[in-house]
Amino acid sequence: MLVTPENLRSKILSFYPEITKHQIELTVHFDKDKKAWVAQLSKQQHELTTIIDPNDAQECINGIECVHLGTQIGQFIFNYCSEGDECKVP
Repeated sequence: MLVTPENLRSKILSFYPEITKHQIELTVHFDKDKKAWVAQLSKQQHELTTIIDPNDAQECINGIECVHLGTQIGQFIFNYCSEGDECKVP
């Protein structure tokens, strides 16, 4: 399947449901200059931008979790959702 921003975002959300659980915004786009996919997580004033290699993006679409992305998401949640109440679901 061809990688598009919509299907890559959807697949990432299916692998990492904590993004939705903690009401974190996720946007995905392809950066032509970097020749890579860019995933941006944001929650209030906090943001994390991470690069996804095209091969990793294709593997994600094919059902293989991207370990690097999972680590980044986990760190974002740990930093901005674990200690305070701002990311807690009411």
